[in-house]
Amino acid sequence: MSTHKENGSMFEGLGSNLFSVEGAKKFAAWYIDTSEKVANQAIDFQESATQWAKETPLATIFAAQNEYSKKIIERSANAARSLWRLE
Repeated sequence: MSTHKENGSMFEGLGSNLFSVEGAKKFAAWYIDTSEKVANQAIDFQESATQWAKETPLATIFAAQNEYSKKIIERSANAARSLWRLE
């Protein structure tokens, strides 16, 4: 015979931990950090994929694009952290 009550009390309190403000903030922080990391890895890959253009006039365009992309990622992540009041 099981030791929990018939009304399913072994799950008691589980919902309050999952849907708390602190739980939502932890999830948001993890999501923002992970998204920022993946986006930066994509930019790094893009930089390595455009190494062939190093000696061409396209190099400055690719460099500018990568620089602006990194700034956008950083600002977006900072804005999301600010909205969630994580900093």
